[in-house]
Amino acid sequence: MKSFPASGRNPNRGFTLIELLVVIAIIAILAGLLLPALASAKSRANRTACTSNLHQLGLGIQMYADDNRGYFPETTHETGETNRSWIFTMRPYLGNTDRIRICPSDPWRQARLTNNASSYIPNEYVVVDARSGFGQVEESFRNLNALKNPVETITTFEVTDNPEKISTSFDHTHSRNWFKGWNAVLEDIQPDRHRTGSPSLDRTRGTANYLYACGHVLPVAAKTMKDRVDRGENIARPPP
Repeated sequence: MKSFPASGRNPNRGFTLIELLVVIAIIAILAGLLLPALASAKSRANRTACTSNLHQLGLGIQMYADDNRGYFPETTHETGETNRSWIFTMRPYLGNTDRIRICPSDPWRQARLTNNASSYIPNEYVVVDARSGFGQVEESFRNLNALKNPVETITTFEVTDNPEKISTSFDHTHSRNWFKGWNAVLEDIQPDRHRTGSPSLDRTRGTANYLYACGHVLPVAAKTMKDRVDRGENIARPPP
């Protein structure tokens, strides 16, 4: 007796063009739904790794200060000598310096490794004294133990993406100039380092991590920082 397939469809027949297009469309839709979620998850993971880096950097700064009468690490500002930069002098206090000084979300991370630079940049206020034209110290926040409000004093930011500033000598912000406004801030730091998607023109779509003098690390939205700057606040200046 001759048997017939249970279905009316010929099992040897291939997919039609329409069927293939439908399958491709379904795959594209699923990919469109999954990719943003995957990108968001990767961004969160990188931000967590960055938080860990800054936390370890904060511990290293504390140990350095303990060995140096409370003072923060130096930068190249005073002498211009790169071997005096914190990137080198902090090595004895950090386990894996090359990993800790690089943020996984930094698009220039490999270039910074090659050029002895870092994804993180100390606050000018805590590493550089303000001096008069005669060289006299007029203002200093360089001693960690003398800070009046360490809980609200930012010591370290995430550095700007500007490739022209990838060098050992660009090892501190110029935050005493930040009174000039948001564009002056963007010359030094990257307030939207952790984001998904393209950056906004004013760099306010995303967050960055900030290391405080007390040792804790906080993510802060770039829009929050810009609002403070727009109100005339210098976000880097240690509070009284």
